[in-house]
Amino acid sequence: MRVGPRWILAFLVAAVVLLHLFVNQRWGYHSDELYFIECGRHLAFGYVDHAPMVPWLAGLICPTGECSLFALRFPALVARALAVLLTGKLVWELGGGRFATLLAGLAMIIAPAFQRMGKILCIPVMEPVLWTACALVLVYLIQGRSRKWWLALGVFAGIGLLTKHTMLIWGFAAFAGIVLTPLRRDLRTPWPWLAGLLAGLIFLPHLVWQAQNDWATLEFLRNISEGMLARIPRPLFVLGQLLYMHPVAIPLWVAGLVFFFGTSGVRYRILGWIFVVSFFVLLWTHSKPYYLAPAYPALFAGGAVLLEAKLRSVASRAAMAAALVVGGLLLTPFTLPILPLPQQDDALRAVLGSIVPPEALTHDLHGEYGWPEQAEAVAAVFAELSEEEQKRAVVLTARYGQASAVNFFGARYGLPRAVSGHMTYYLWGPGEVADIVIAYGFPKERLLKYFGSVVQQGRIEHPLANARERGVPIYVCRDPVQPLGDVWDDFKIYRHAGGDGSAEPIQAE
Repeated sequence: MRVGPRWILAFLVAAVVLLHLFVNQRWGYHSDELYFIECGRHLAFGYVDHAPMVPWLAGLICPTGECSLFALRFPALVARALAVLLTGKLVWELGGGRFATLLAGLAMIIAPAFQRMGKILCIPVMEPVLWTACALVLVYLIQGRSRKWWLALGVFAGIGLLTKHTMLIWGFAAFAGIVLTPLRRDLRTPWPWLAGLLAGLIFLPHLVWQAQNDWATLEFLRNISEGMLARIPRPLFVLGQLLYMHPVAIPLWVAGLVFFFGTSGVRYRILGWIFVVSFFVLLWTHSKPYYLAPAYPALFAGGAVLLEAKLRSVASRAAMAAALVVGGLLLTPFTLPILPLPQQDDALRAVLGSIVPPEALTHDLHGEYGWPEQAEAVAAVFAELSEEEQKRAVVLTARYGQASAVNFFGARYGLPRAVSGHMTYYLWGPGEVADIVIAYGFPKERLLKYFGSVVQQGRIEHPLANARERGVPIYVCRDPVQPLGDVWDDFKIYRHAGGDGSAEPIQAE
């Protein structure tokens, strides 16, 4: 009995779901997830450092600020499954069959970038779904289906813009591809322009929010472009493509470029142009390597179709599929929490030696440790205050992850809500006037500029937390020089905060 491509795709989707059901509830909440939950409790059409869609999801799942890891990460699991499903559908529309479906699906499952995205609720995990959905619509239009599909493209693009601003890059690349391919004939009709208008209307409330908040995201993007992103060498971006999509998948996505720019897939060349234009835009802007990840499902689909046509023998096909499976099995323990984290770091240290510190690669995984303990340490300091002081106290942190940890886990200890000047927390303000401040993440010298008395009363420790969240002193600050609200602008940080609570750029959380 021959297994059809639909059964193969169903198996692949089930495999990725089972994988993430196994790993997504291991360890704890990531600082970004705690931040999204807090953003979801402050529903708005925008936030300083990201578009609103993921915080909306977090707010829907955690309306009271409490939810399980399974519930919080369920959208990430669904997005991973949908990305595999849409990639398979794209394979079929490009003319692929069983073997092509298998290759493209395996590549989507084993890619380290996609694995990490699906591990937690994060903004990038939604991008492969939306970029691939848009690619599929373009294929429908090329095949001559109703031009009303342009409206679907506008909806997907608009949702993409509300999910992550890099959807603008897809739009620019797609327009370039339209101009460079026969699809430009549709520019003589109203449909592409209606699609752009529809996407703009969906995005408009976010633009209004930006205007009302002094274009906060543009300030954030300018800051990180001049800081953290400017220090990313362009060769590292190129090298990252080889690693983030998995080395064994290189022949597949290279074949995808050959497919779209050769004779086999000339009809669908726009998908090749979208990848190439996106690549050079991101390279030029010193972007992080994974920013290009959502452009790869189309390449995997095209490459799988080409390799299915070229690899005729059972042995060659088996070798290609086996390479993807074995390569995935070998690398997955380094990208997902299969091993205990200390063993994962030790394994990376044994493989890489002193070339790259292990925590540079497992930073996000360490970011899931230490947050409940952080709130507990703050609670111990809070408990030492008198009843009268507790009524007048506020928690002030240097980074959004710290404030979000206190706000998520602190209710069980009766902690006051934490405030911060970091990212969107700055817009939420310092809250009610308080003259007793429990502060951490800042050096004592900085706090002495604002308070007459700064006394260390505790320390945050966790052996597996990120380095900057270990050994952090907790201070009780009294006798403010001025009310916190009067000096709030001094705490504003629209970039990734440094280890001293300053605006110095560091690696993103």
